[in-house]
Amino acid sequence: MSTIKLYHENAYIKEFTANITKVTPLANDRWAVILDRTAFYPESGGQPFDNGLLNALPVIDVQEDGEEVIHILESQPTSNSVQGTINWERRFDHMQQHSGQHILSGAFYSVLKANTISFHLGTDSSQIDLDIGTLTPENLQAVETAANQIIFSAKAVHTHLLNPNTLHQFPLRKLPTKDFTEIRLVAIADFDYSACCGTHVTNTGEIGLIKIRSWERKNNGIRIDFVCGWRGLTDYQQKNIILQQLSSCLSLPIADIVQGVKKQLLKVDSTTKELSALKQELYHNLAATLYQQGESIGNHKLIVHNLANAIPNEISSLAKELTSTPHTIALISGVNPEQTKVHLVFSASPDVAIHMSQELKNVLPLVDGKGGGNIQSAQGGGNKIDQLSAALALAKENIKKQL
Repeated sequence: MSTIKLYHENAYIKEFTANITKVTPLANDRWAVILDRTAFYPESGGQPFDNGLLNALPVIDVQEDGEEVIHILESQPTSNSVQGTINWERRFDHMQQHSGQHILSGAFYSVLKANTISFHLGTDSSQIDLDIGTLTPENLQAVETAANQIIFSAKAVHTHLLNPNTLHQFPLRKLPTKDFTEIRLVAIADFDYSACCGTHVTNTGEIGLIKIRSWERKNNGIRIDFVCGWRGLTDYQQKNIILQQLSSCLSLPIADIVQGVKKQLLKVDSTTKELSALKQELYHNLAATLYQQGESIGNHKLIVHNLANAIPNEISSLAKELTSTPHTIALISGVNPEQTKVHLVFSASPDVAIHMSQELKNVLPLVDGKGGGNIQSAQGGGNKIDQLSAALALAKENIKKQL
């Protein structure tokens, strides 16, 4: 038995009554419920499903199976008739996004002759994929302006049911690729005509605005990320808060923020270079001190040292500095500034015949770590900081036996 689709008759229906025609138990204590009619839109055509209530039972998913609409519930209904209540905020958001997508796709086609290949209506933003290779800022601005002109013009949005004999009456942006007996057309007067089964506004002014947030190359085409309606307002509010905060932090008016950030980045770059030079000098001096304090075993020097609040690159730099001297073995460790992980670097000068990678692997289980390397140098990390001393002691003992 087919389900009457009230959402096609009127997308603004918030409540309805219906009779249950079938109830089927599913896995995970869920139930599939089919009604004789429904205003719940099932997931289809890039648009997510509606949620809401059937009586007092939450509708957690809605799917379409042929001519039937299946409502997924977490409890079994106790009566044969139900009062359905749509989550209107979610429904209207989807209407704004989907109608906005038709306008944006139409604008891309009218301005750049770019076809929309696919559409996804996401939780925070939506995306369309276009069959063009590149975009310029001027292209985006032109398309965005054209799309919002349609919104501000408050054009009527109508739906029509067409068959192969009446299809020619409308200039569809994209013709159907499969045979059909009947298709549903969404028409935005004098602008865009597209086959679609989704829920839509009745006037473009209800969309409010369209804002393109970003774009990226995707599968030999372009993916556009955009927001419409209330999402556009939320996006603007969030970004305006960020701009106000940056303006306060930099003590600059919003119009000067970009220049101010560039100036600060130049300062950071200069400071970073100075710090790097100072660290190199520090590690050079530290290496000299550690070498003098290292344990002499025959004609070899064995150096074991732990750096506090160190990043892997700093640990590696110190080990490299130490093993630039012949007959030297350096077992250097460090704990990251967050005090969550330990990093180990085992290095030896080229004239030392001890396999550093193997020595590291012997102690990594103590710190619950992993890593690797080669004969001359190896590095790895782990989470058990409290076992660092034991790991270094074991490595030192193993190496001393080979010298």
